[in-house]
Amino acid sequence: MIYRRLFFALALSLTPALAHEIERDGNVAALLHTDPDDAPRVAAPTTVFFELNQRGGRPILLSQCTCTLSVYAGSERPGSKPLSRGVLKQGKGEVLSSVTFPVVGAYTLVLQGKPKTGSAFSPFKLSWAIRADTTASGKPMNH
Repeated sequence: MIYRRLFFALALSLTPALAHEIERDGNVAALLHTDPDDAPRVAAPTTVFFELNQRGGRPILLSQCTCTLSVYAGSERPGSKPLSRGVLKQGKGEVLSSVTFPVVGAYTLVLQGKPKTGSAFSPFKLSWAIRADTTASGKPMNH
């Protein structure tokens, strides 16, 4: 157990944002993209986009889903509280939110959803590990 936590912490500290990673839960899958340039930066708004689909490629719109986005410092652990909750908006073919990461480090984004009446997808919980840095290159920004 301690080795898994240590490995996860080490992997997060060495890994940049895992952009364009597909996560699946039941009959729902989502692709994560962050802007700017798939390199989240600290103390600046980062737009996160989720291409959220049900099996067969049918998009899931916010009008069909009671969805939430939670941001955790490090990894999500049982009983841990999110650092923040993103306000989700419907984009063109994707669900999006603006997130500001306070310090350099590893974060976990958790997108959860339940179908509204008349929707055919299963409840889902999807998570992505990302790393926010000072610049895309990892070097401090010049002021």
